[in-house]
Amino acid sequence: MPTQTEVLDAIGDDCDYEAAGARLQIPAGQAYLIATGLPADGGDTFPPDETPSRPGRIKGSTQQLVYQRPRAANPIQKSEVQEWIRGRAAGDGQMVAAARSRDAEPGRPRDTDDTDVCHVLTRQHDLVTALMEQLKAIPGVTKGGSEVHQSRRKSIVDMMTVELSKHETAEQEHFWPAVRDFFSEGEEILEQALEQEREGKDSLVALGRTEPSEERFDELVEELEKRLRKHVAFEDKVLLSVWNSMPEEDRRAIGERILQAEQHAPTRPHPHAPEQPAAAVKAAAASAAPLDKARDALGNRPAKRRGRAAEEPNSPTEEER
Repeated sequence: MPTQTEVLDAIGDDCDYEAAGARLQIPAGQAYLIATGLPADGGDTFPPDETPSRPGRIKGSTQQLVYQRPRAANPIQKSEVQEWIRGRAAGDGQMVAAARSRDAEPGRPRDTDDTDVCHVLTRQHDLVTALMEQLKAIPGVTKGGSEVHQSRRKSIVDMMTVELSKHETAEQEHFWPAVRDFFSEGEEILEQALEQEREGKDSLVALGRTEPSEERFDELVEELEKRLRKHVAFEDKVLLSVWNSMPEEDRRAIGERILQAEQHAPTRPHPHAPEQPAAAVKAAAASAAPLDKARDALGNRPAKRRGRAAEEPNSPTEEER
């Protein structure tokens, strides 16, 4: 059995009881007891003003010297667990029916007759935010997400790409020019808004070129979320000023023009498309939108799956969709 002196020499100035125990061939907790006379499991407790000052004593908890910290393990990643879950889910009729009918498409608001631009843009923000929340709920590759999870994430990102591409084009064509002309600081607001939208577009372009099986995809999703939160907060502040200052008739007219423009807007980000003036944005959208929609119709775009995986368990048939 090592002596107190031997243990104190072994732990050194860093009080490394794990290393000392290995060197002396005794458990770390036993080494602590020999050095200090105190049990490492906390069996002896003292009031703060009566805590003994002894050589080798560690301030704080020492229970880790006795109880080995278990390695974190996610049983969901084990193939036998996944097989068991699939079997149980497949045998539950209600779960099967729910899985076959569910997708990531957010519910659409019923008050679409309200064309006030403040309400129109807020509804669109809510839709994209709902998609982002669903995206965050699905584990990516860096968190052990399966191929099904990765495919779902790719689809939801593409759904967001469609919505944001239309939304930002319509804003650049009608909303931001109106803000620029209405407010004395409008030019500054416009430049700030366009810079934020440019950053969001860059994230969408990068995501479109990255596979969800790459760790970079998860990094880009986090980057996109931060940029979206920043831009929505900025735009909500602008909308509050518009609501308090701009006549209702003007707000409704702008909202109507935005809704009309979205019907003919591109569904993909175009990095080199003009952001102003409005006439140039409209002309570019008129050229890009037909090409985008033709690609959407002919290709197997992930957004068409509405958040489902390419090979989704219990996937509905084309007729059921």
